[in-house]
Amino acid sequence: VGFRFGKYIGRNKKNQKNISLGLILNAMLTFFGFILALTLSTVSSRYATRKQLILDEANTLNKAILRTDFLEEPLRSQSRQLLIEYVDIRVQGAKLKGKEISKLVADSEILHNKLWILANQASSQNKNSKYIALYIQSLNEVIDLHSKRFYQGIYYRLHPTFWFFLYFMTILTMLGVGYEFGINNSGNFLGPLLLILIFSTVVFIISDLDQPLFKALIPINQQPMLDLQQKLKDSVN
Repeated sequence: VGFRFGKYIGRNKKNQKNISLGLILNAMLTFFGFILALTLSTVSSRYATRKQLILDEANTLNKAILRTDFLEEPLRSQSRQLLIEYVDIRVQGAKLKGKEISKLVADSEILHNKLWILANQASSQNKNSKYIALYIQSLNEVIDLHSKRFYQGIYYRLHPTFWFFLYFMTILTMLGVGYEFGINNSGNFLGPLLLILIFSTVVFIISDLDQPLFKALIPINQQPMLDLQQKLKDSVN
């Protein structure tokens, strides 16, 4: 649209001095590139946080499972089995979409409650045991990481108002690029087309990194949790 408008102005005002954006366009592109870089840094940091939370949760679950050895039977076996089921649910959660996530969260919280009831029973039997306290501390961390992963993965996103202004800025900048090429009677549209594709790709990457985990095209590696699941299976066998 900007290119055609620039061509139109150039044809109909041949005897007049055409208005070139020049330095203004350079400033627009510079500022737009800065905003994209800043936004990409923000969503990349959040993406890195999501990855780190997976590693933290896997390590915490492994620690909690090991510390079930501090419990007396049958609480030890019951707690360990629930934690193993919990690991399976977390691994399965990476493959779920949309409304299935709600069931995953509900199932996780049911296991939290069951584990906490067993931990209370263990604490009642050994009120002064520091080893039971260590297990309960690990269980607390498991529950906390569940909340952190859920909110980071689903709700912590860029505000819609920000997206409105980002798209508005993108449209204005690209109109300016097209206009500048059109007003200067440049018949080669390859240059601005490549520029548009580059900026569009960056905006797409930002958008995908900002999506909830079940919508994103760029997945987060679940290897720490998969390794823990396999380790538990091997220990049973």
